[in-house]
Amino acid sequence: MLKRASKGTNTMMEEMMDKMAIKTKSVSKDIHLGNILCDLCAESDDSVKYLFFDCKKSKIVWEMCDRWIGVNMVHHNKPCVNFQHFHLMQLNGKQNKSWKGMWLAIIWEIWKHKNMVIFR
Repeated sequence: MLKRASKGTNTMMEEMMDKMAIKTKSVSKDIHLGNILCDLCAESDDSVKYLFFDCKKSKIVWEMCDRWIGVNMVHHNKPCVNFQHFHLMQLNGKQNKSWKGMWLAIIWEIWKHKNMVIFR
């Protein structure tokens, strides 16, 4: 039986992602930065969904992690759904908690890399 993340976890995840400083949010707040393209690939407008799950540079990271652990996963581009699907049936509860910790580490590393590109 699959266990779903609690509603509280989903809400916390949505709030965390919503707090991230993304260029497209600046435009909606009438702050014009000029270029609103993704800082990693410059191919699409910068957004949380795009940065972490649709950007070709981020996809490389997800694919490398999948290969490292030996799985072939389809990654949803909505953060909360992606997190919920980050569950491996062959792992026990404790192992899956560690696996979900890896999800957070991947998100954190992509975010740090984006900031390094911006502020180097």
